Amino acid sequence: VPATPAPSSAAASAADGMMMLMLSEGRDRMAGFRGKLAKRLRATPAIPSAIVATLKAQSPTGEPAYFLQVIALTFALMAAGHGVQHLLYQRPVARRLLPPPAEPRPGGSILAARFPRLVAHALLTLVGMLLATLIGFGLATALVPEPTPMTEKTVILAGAGYLLVWAIALFWRLVMPPGAAADAGVAPAVRRLRRDLTASGALGVALMIGTIWLEALGMPYDPHAVLVALFGLLTVLATVGALYANRQTVERAFLAGRPAATVAPLERLTLRLWFPAVLVYFAYALATLVNRLILGWPTELPLLLGAYAVAAAILAVYATVTYATEWLFHHRRTLWRPLEESREGAPDGDGPFPDAPRPATIDSYEALARRVAGILAAAAGVAVTLSVWNIPRMHGDAADKLISIMTVCLIGYVAYHGVRIWIDRRIAEEGPTPGVIPGDEGSGHGSASRLATLLPLVRNFILLSILGAILLSVLMDLGVNIAPLFAGAGVAGIAIGFGAQTLIRDIFSGAFFLIDDAFRKGEYIEIGAIRGTVEKISVRSMQLRHHRGPLHTVPFGEIHQLTNYSRDWVIMKLPLRITYDTDVEKVRKHIKQLGQMLLDDPDLGPKFLQPLKSQGVIQMEDSAMILRVKFMTRPGDQWEIRKRVYQELNTLFRREGIRFANREVTVRFAGEATATTTPTGDPVTMQIGEEERTLAAGAVLHALGEEELNAKPAAGRRLKP
Repeated sequence: VPATPAPSSAAASAADGMMMLMLSEGRDRMAGFRGKLAKRLRATPAIPSAIVATLKAQSPTGEPAYFLQVIALTFALMAAGHGVQHLLYQRPVARRLLPPPAEPRPGGSILAARFPRLVAHALLTLVGMLLATLIGFGLATALVPEPTPMTEKTVILAGAGYLLVWAIALFWRLVMPPGAAADAGVAPAVRRLRRDLTASGALGVALMIGTIWLEALGMPYDPHAVLVALFGLLTVLATVGALYANRQTVERAFLAGRPAATVAPLERLTLRLWFPAVLVYFAYALATLVNRLILGWPTELPLLLGAYAVAAAILAVYATVTYATEWLFHHRRTLWRPLEESREGAPDGDGPFPDAPRPATIDSYEALARRVAGILAAAAGVAVTLSVWNIPRMHGDAADKLISIMTVCLIGYVAYHGVRIWIDRRIAEEGPTPGVIPGDEGSGHGSASRLATLLPLVRNFILLSILGAILLSVLMDLGVNIAPLFAGAGVAGIAIGFGAQTLIRDIFSGAFFLIDDAFRKGEYIEIGAIRGTVEKISVRSMQLRHHRGPLHTVPFGEIHQLTNYSRDWVIMKLPLRITYDTDVEKVRKHIKQLGQMLLDDPDLGPKFLQPLKSQGVIQMEDSAMILRVKFMTRPGDQWEIRKRVYQELNTLFRREGIRFANREVTVRFAGEATATTTPTGDPVTMQIGEEERTLAAGAVLHALGEEELNAKPAAGRRLKP
């Protein structure tokens, strides 16, 4: 009995069979493709004879020149219709209905300013083209001899070609109108670009109409397919050559007078990739056309017309959204005044194209609207490109999911930047955050408001929430089950909570400190042995900049006691050591006069909350009376005022003969003279011996204390006999 093969062996044999079948089908298709390609190429030398034979077979007179005469007559009649409509309609009617040219507002969009005139010009010209078509075809119906079906097709195709060339010239004239370039050196380049693109478009239309006409006349397929491929190649070369020769003009128009280094990264990428993208477009389209011609499939929308459809879709969407943006934010300024009080971005220079300014950063709602206009224009271009290339479209759920994802991303993009712009403006309305001057003791320059301190944290939280919502929505549209993600996030949160208790403590401590309004950005605070100006606040810590430069990072959970030196007011008290023979009442009167003088000072006076005043004698020492003065000021201003007060007091005491008291140490020996020295190092005569001198020096050092000794140079503490 033969053995039954194992299931795995049977599956492997089936897979091998399927692979062999696929390889066989692939070889058959390649062989068929090579055979068709060889057949088409063998028909290449027969193209001229096939054209002549086709024209003779369809000509009523049997002469190929008959159709050339019909084409020439049709062109002449269409040109006559063009001239008649220009005399009867364009000059007397259309020009009067055309809106006057509008100059853009300073820093505004040239495209938005000219959009109504461009639309009106296009519509009025289309009416003129319709009149010219009626006149031209009417004359052709009456004047073309021996009208046959082939003659009528020739007239229709020739007239359509004339209208397409006219439409292409109108298109580039609308995109690059005369006078769009303010710089006289740029205007010739713009005219050359418009001329080259119009010429390449006219050539493409002529070749395209020619191939359609020959196909209608019944030209054999093989030579006709080769002819279509050759004409398509010529069209591509003409268009790409025109763009390559004028690529600098195109890039200058894209920049619209701005330096390349100032534009946004996405725009710089577009500036680098636009020409390679054009090459890819035409290469793919030409390859698709050639493949269809070789296989005998029907050809789709011609290459050149498809490229113009893409460009027209991009410009139409961008121009419409840009004009709507300009109208909403400026012509309806009373409606949008609360949202648009400041002009965003740098003023745009006059470029060779009617182009809108493209801000490098999105710092306003108008800039956001312009960026959305660019996104919608790019989406329109991609959609039209896919339609022209006849890429199989997704249907059903796939299309719905793609549209949903794109909608969510666009809404999220607008919401993200809209919230960011609103919060940034609120922060700007609160005023700039005071900075720290290096070497300044304390902040000395006020502090940020409470909103300016909290809004950056709120902004980061909201923006992260928006990004998370977008990500979850996209995952749901892609069919990803997000329930395990939430469950995993919960488990991860518990694990993080147990493993990072310090982090949680820092976050909650910081939240309560901010709720209590314990500190703000720009305030000078002290935390234990650390002090400095609050420079940055994050979720778990803050950074303090000491007035000598060091930057301290303090986690909120480590703060047990916080002292804020920048709130409401500050009282500065200055002790003064004066001799016992000083008239205290006289000093009080002079200090009062000094306080009034400082109040009258135009720079220093407004900084006082209470004037300089004397508090009298507060302490009596062995060698001096301690008199104290005080003043009240705003936090941070006390340092500048203290310097001036000390300076003025020194001048006042010298002028009035009031002496500052020096600390003295008196050493007495039984039966000997008295030895006295001062901490300033003044020489003192001591009539004592060497042993007594050593004992006196030790007594002086003990009286002054080690701390004061280390704080001053030792050279100033010599004892001189």
